[in-house]
Amino acid sequence: MAYIANTAFEPRIVNNRFEDLCNIAGLYQAGSPAANADCSAGLLCVRNGQVPCEGFDNPSGTRVYNENTWYMNAAAATANIDDVIYACNTYDTQLLSAPDGNNYFVGTRTLGLGAPAGRYCTFTRIDFDGQSVYRFGIGNLSTTLGSNTYFTIANGLLVPAAAAPTDAGSIYFELRGTGNFTEGTTASFQYVDVVAKRVSVAA
Repeated sequence: MAYIANTAFEPRIVNNRFEDLCNIAGLYQAGSPAANADCSAGLLCVRNGQVPCEGFDNPSGTRVYNENTWYMNAAAATANIDDVIYACNTYDTQLLSAPDGNNYFVGTRTLGLGAPAGRYCTFTRIDFDGQSVYRFGIGNLSTTLGSNTYFTIANGLLVPAAAAPTDAGSIYFELRGTGNFTEGTTASFQYVDVVAKRVSVAA
């Protein structure tokens, strides 16, 4: 999968001390059969099985799996809160890959860089609690924003919509604001701040 231009991801309200498990290690895959692929920053994903420990099998030949390291696939059209959604979070990843093919182990120009194929990356769980705010690059939208203020999910991207879904349990995002990232000392590409929400389920 080619990197998508102008993608980025930042949680805007976090509680790292008490919610460390909101971040997991993941290995992004795409296609059928699934194969390691480049993953753009902020791509929305779902887990697809645990990654086996490399070089570790028990004597009976049964694979040993990492406790909390998962294969990740792009989230399809998702409507139910039971589908746990993660975002590819390259903000603090040591090896990043730019759209021009250059890899960076350490650096300051990390905005919008993706995770290279075959490399583990951090994936951050999205909490659809009506309070958690996330910042995505404009490239994380499937189409132009226009006057839309709501977003659903398809193929790992935010899909702009004029209205929120109404089915009980549906998950979606609501626009909070827009602006431009600051990269170094200059303005960079546009971002959208969104609140992760879900439609209430009747008791």
